[in-house]
Amino acid sequence: MIQGIVFDLDDTLYEQQAPFAAAINSLFPTFPTDKMNSLFIRFRYYSDFHYMKSITGEWSLEKMRYERIRLALADFDFTPADAELDAFQTAYDRALQTISLPVEVHSALDFLVQQKVPMGIITNGPVRRQEDKLNALHLTDWIAPEKILISDGVQIQKPDPKIFKLMEERLDLTNESLLYIGDSFDNDVIGAKAAGWSVWWFNHQRRAIPSGQTAIFDEEITSFSDLNKALTTKMI
Repeated sequence: MIQGIVFDLDDTLYEQQAPFAAAINSLFPTFPTDKMNSLFIRFRYYSDFHYMKSITGEWSLEKMRYERIRLALADFDFTPADAELDAFQTAYDRALQTISLPVEVHSALDFLVQQKVPMGIITNGPVRRQEDKLNALHLTDWIAPEKILISDGVQIQKPDPKIFKLMEERLDLTNESLLYIGDSFDNDVIGAKAAGWSVWWFNHQRRAIPSGQTAIFDEEITSFSDLNKALTTKMI
């Protein structure tokens, strides 16, 4: 029986494509609008794929951020100047300051608090950057700061099951009683399953299951409205 719920942050508790698109449109206004979603998916792919290089010191964080957008744009034969690529992260950071919770997420969190369901967040990324997002979304109104794990702060990165085990300690719950909800198959689904948790793959970007993987998640959810419905009807 599920007793506690833990969320990913980026592109799970808010729609990350919106600030990404705002940054792209401000710097690269000729990029085709109809390819924005595909570009964002490639950007997330390169971000996840190269993130560990910034952790191990093989790349600086600045190089990882530069390469993820350069490589994503190159996949669409779009090659802006170096100065424009350098400016992307600043524009993206500025756009991230305007993020807000979807109304469906706000409603679901209110419901879970009313039901006294223990909740947490596990997110990969630099502490200050992720804390800025958490503050912009006011997520500590629902989830206590000690129940929020940022990978760089604890020096464990998803999909390492150790970070999920650490959350079990923070919530004082067993793996069999915990549900994880996240958008990344590699980091969220594989990581949580390796820790023995139940998993909902929040696949609102409609990504394909990675090559060589199988549908190991317990449920696939493809919209914020369906996520709200699942959380408010299945957690009673």
